[in-house]
Amino acid sequence: MSKNLIPQIAQMLGVEIGEKFQIKEYGERIYRFANSGLQLIYDNGVRNLNTTTNMALSGLLSGEFEIVKLPWKPKKGDVYYTFELLWGKWVVRSLWWAGVPCNYALLDKGWVFRTKEEAKAALPKVAAEMGVGYEL
Repeated sequence: MSKNLIPQIAQMLGVEIGEKFQIKEYGERIYRFANSGLQLIYDNGVRNLNTTTNMALSGLLSGEFEIVKLPWKPKKGDVYYTFELLWGKWVVRSLWWAGVPCNYALLDKGWVFRTKEEAKAALPKVAAEMGVGYEL
């Protein structure tokens, strides 16, 4: 029996197993890699339409198609990173996702990050746009 290469393929394409994404050339359709291969997602359900997913996978592997990453959205209780005003400067801080309006406001603004490093990388640009000082 051969080794399952799907996890390595997903990693080479810049996504994780289970991470939802779109394919630029396929519009609004949502896909994800599972250990069994590429899956097409419909209304929070999975449909394995081999013709569609095989063509999409072939296009991704050949470089003809491009993955469009979707914004990460935490689940209730997940830690995420965002910005906070502290002593007159914006800084990066962690919070817990509670699914409350202020969480969604940060998400809609694009200020919810999976890692502290991602938030630190984004802070200089955001601070410049907002005209505020910041500290990393």
